[in-house]
Amino acid sequence: MVQRLVREGQSVSIVTVCTADRPLETLAPLSAAAQHVHWEWQLGEQPYAHRRAEDARACAALGATCIHLGLLDAVYRHAPDGQPLYERDFIGIPVNPADWQHHALQTSARLWAVLAPHQHDLRVYGPLAVGRHVDHSIVRQVLEVLVPREALAYYEDYPYADQPAALAQETQSGFVPETVALTEAEIEMRVQTIARYPSQLFALFQQAETMPARVRNYIERAGGERYWRQIA
Repeated sequence: MVQRLVREGQSVSIVTVCTADRPLETLAPLSAAAQHVHWEWQLGEQPYAHRRAEDARACAALGATCIHLGLLDAVYRHAPDGQPLYERDFIGIPVNPADWQHHALQTSARLWAVLAPHQHDLRVYGPLAVGRHVDHSIVRQVLEVLVPREALAYYEDYPYADQPAALAQETQSGFVPETVALTEAEIEMRVQTIARYPSQLFALFQQAETMPARVRNYIERAGGERYWRQIA
């Protein structure tokens, strides 16, 4: 979809919210959740420079502008007393109340700085938050405040959306799907773009070599790229 919009002459920005390095001046011991993702990513103790570079390369390949908002990933966020907000789990659980008080407000301010100059012609695609990754859940709720309903569509968070029950949980009431059929070249570009995030492949697919077939199977079942709009 991104590449198609770019080919049509439209300007597309891909905004990634959680892109900050782990702050050295407050280097608390890593939570179990952070230790686990560091092991999956295999990028050392400060992985985000590499992750930002992956994102920049993927956006460049699509012809989109890459915007990093510089906030901390859930696994690095702490309460005022220094305790991790998410010691072990950050997917499939409610957002910690402290995140609504602090991280959500920061997310709102930084997203609005990006959106405000375009408020008269907004077209925003945000996460449906399938699987309930806390960072996705926060971004979804922030966008629902900042963006008029008619200007906001939701993309299916893949690979979480490959679980029918998780997808149904987010769309069972007040949502309608919009499916965009993809050409073979567009499907191949989607596969190639995912492959530009090698640090994520093990965490998302366990076996990187299975990614192309899984992505293609998912697209075939969905009938293309499927987006959702809220109507009630």
